[in-house]
Amino acid sequence: MNRRDFLVVSAATGTLTLLPSWARAHKVDPGILKNFTAADLSPVTKLTSLRGSSVIEGDTHDEAHEIFWNKDGYIQKKGGIPAPSAHYDVVIVGGGISGLTAATFLPHKKILLIDGHPQMGGNSKSQNSGRSWVSQGAAYIGELDEGSEIDLFLQNLGIKKFARKVEHEPVALGGKIFTKFWEGESDPARAAEFAHVKKRLDEVYENEIPDLPVWDMAARSAWDNLDRISFGEWIRREFGELHPHVMELITLYCWSSFTASPDEISAAHGIYFFVSDTCGHPIVFPGGNGFVAQTMFDKIKSRTNVTMKGGAFAVDIVVKNGKPQICYKNGSVLETVTATKCIVASPKFVMRHVITGLDAVQNKAMDDIPYRAYLVANIMLKKKISSPGYDMYTLKGKVPTHEYNDSRDRSYTDVVFADWAGKDNTPTTALTLYLPLPYDMAQQYLFVPDLYQKYENRLKANLPEVLTSLGLSWADVDGWRLVRYGHSMPVARTNLVANGTFERASKDIAGCIFFANQDNWGNPCFETSWKCGLEAAKKC
Repeated sequence: MNRRDFLVVSAATGTLTLLPSWARAHKVDPGILKNFTAADLSPVTKLTSLRGSSVIEGDTHDEAHEIFWNKDGYIQKKGGIPAPSAHYDVVIVGGGISGLTAATFLPHKKILLIDGHPQMGGNSKSQNSGRSWVSQGAAYIGELDEGSEIDLFLQNLGIKKFARKVEHEPVALGGKIFTKFWEGESDPARAAEFAHVKKRLDEVYENEIPDLPVWDMAARSAWDNLDRISFGEWIRREFGELHPHVMELITLYCWSSFTASPDEISAAHGIYFFVSDTCGHPIVFPGGNGFVAQTMFDKIKSRTNVTMKGGAFAVDIVVKNGKPQICYKNGSVLETVTATKCIVASPKFVMRHVITGLDAVQNKAMDDIPYRAYLVANIMLKKKISSPGYDMYTLKGKVPTHEYNDSRDRSYTDVVFADWAGKDNTPTTALTLYLPLPYDMAQQYLFVPDLYQKYENRLKANLPEVLTSLGLSWADVDGWRLVRYGHSMPVARTNLVANGTFERASKDIAGCIFFANQDNWGNPCFETSWKCGLEAAKKC
């Protein structure tokens, strides 16, 4: 069965029967791009201007860290865990794509949805001012075949018509933009090498691409075989020594998508991502995946049987008398509720400190999942330009060899043209830059006092080359905003699927606590987050 057959068949699993009636019948007003709900918890922040900010947005170094690393002391300081004050059918811990998806597919349940941040959306947040949108995190969804689960979901939410399909992606090198990279435009004398690689990638995309989540044992065997080797090893096995421009592009792609090198991530994950994005046609909404999160948020919020709270860190989750008991920070005090079921849609490196009574095997599996950090910078220009494409990787003509030194010197891997999805219907242009930190222990440097200045200096040193390729200079920059994600990316290292680490970490607890997060499979993308949220909802 090839990829297209598999995806269409997978849609026939009854997903639509779970979709609530309001979603099946819902019509989205064409003015949604400017008339969305601007609530405090909204995944999309409504701003008067995107001009810039002198503060770093996103994750903050606050009392959440005290909860995770000194849980007993924090609870004691707050006067202990109070007695339960309410009961819900389902408590969802985490308001990112997984948590919002789970809530969407539980229309008749009494739900409490909490998130430690002031906003819902997790890594899928956006900002908007007038017709201008910028993504602060996850920005696209892989190609959707007609009739696949997510395709039907977006259609029935009424928002697929706002998505734009990516047909090609330019590459920048030496102050020039190449729109025909895979035709050898950056090195015409060796164009045949580019074409050879692209032809093989197309074959893999159509007939051999692995998919996640994977429960079918026949498909699982193929995935596991690829998971046991690195993406770098697979590339060398398939192609030998690649043209340096191609290898540089693949390396930067892995940094941007996985915060890791091709020799660190598994071949299964690398193929799943890189081949899909290179040979397929991802879709992009204005503002990225925050647009989808906002739509789900608005519909969930309209239900009278749902309570949502932001800035509400889970402090303790435990099973008592066969039911989950959840204690969380509600304002300045702790509050405890009980539930029939609990969906934990938060990273497991956090939850292993929060959940009381984890068995040793599951606790170790959670601890074995590596995580890394990244930053996103949104650059506001004073003028409007025409976007040459959606996402442009910025090559220097040299394959990176050292994740720490080379990522620091480059500062960013790719430039997203934020207005491309809206067909440049904006008065000025915004550029979104991804600044991954593809090495361990980077998180400890994300909260230093001079972080803003440090990255401003790096951007000033590295941005001019791209600006020049666009016919711009630093004088055309009106301002910039920086977003910090401290521990957001599960690293898809080799063998973690094949040896069962992710599954042991995500095992249901006592038939009443279920996990729904991209780290269920170590695959940092919308599709995995959404699917895990759906599967958790089915169990509730």
